[in-house]
Amino acid sequence: MLEFGALATAEGGHGAGAWWSPIAYSVFVFLLIVVAATVAVSEVKRVRIPRSPVARAMEHVYLFIENMCISVIGPHGTKYVPFISTIFLFILLSNLLGIFGLMAPTSVFGVTFGLAVVTVMYVQYEGIRVNGPLGYVRHFFGPTIEGIPWWGRMMIAALLFGVELISEAAKMLSLSLRLYGNISGEHEVGAQLGNLVHIGNFSVPLHAILLPLGVFVSVVQALVFTILACVYLSLMTAHEAEGHAH
Repeated sequence: MLEFGALATAEGGHGAGAWWSPIAYSVFVFLLIVVAATVAVSEVKRVRIPRSPVARAMEHVYLFIENMCISVIGPHGTKYVPFISTIFLFILLSNLLGIFGLMAPTSVFGVTFGLAVVTVMYVQYEGIRVNGPLGYVRHFFGPTIEGIPWWGRMMIAALLFGVELISEAAKMLSLSLRLYGNISGEHEVGAQLGNLVHIGNFSVPLHAILLPLGVFVSVVQALVFTILACVYLSLMTAHEAEGHAH
């Protein structure tokens, strides 16, 4: 039977388990991605048109992410397709695990925060690579404002520097809390519905009604996370996009 809260216990609620459970399931999801990617690449090398469901699914995911990266980031967005695809597949598969009776790693804040940290740190690395160390630091001070005294420009630059630092740190919290809250909340609602109505010793599986909604939420949350990652990369690598335009 499909359950939203297979790992829930009377003491711990939904997703309760050993401390290493999120790590184990995260490794499991990552191995699934590696195996699927290996199968897809090997089949593409053997035949021009992939025929296995796994290879076709991976091809569609790659093309979808590639189009999204080019649309949001720009022509140079193709170089970010492997990173964005990995993030998208990891979040999507992690979300779906919780729907089909396993623990969803993305229902644990430590996992979502780790994803957010990796994403934001990668964006900072790309910002340094594209703009150079000085250009990267300069963008925190904002644009130069003409027509005001130098001391006014210094005050505004210092204020913008603090705001930009807080903004970059807040991205980690916003990305992680949004994903964690939506996935853990959706699974908790399903677990409570599964225990809502009892006929004798039998629980009426009302949570099965939410199965399509759960799949929809899983896809949407994976998309939201990856689209925001693309937006952050676009803002940080705008200089490279201008270079491609010329």
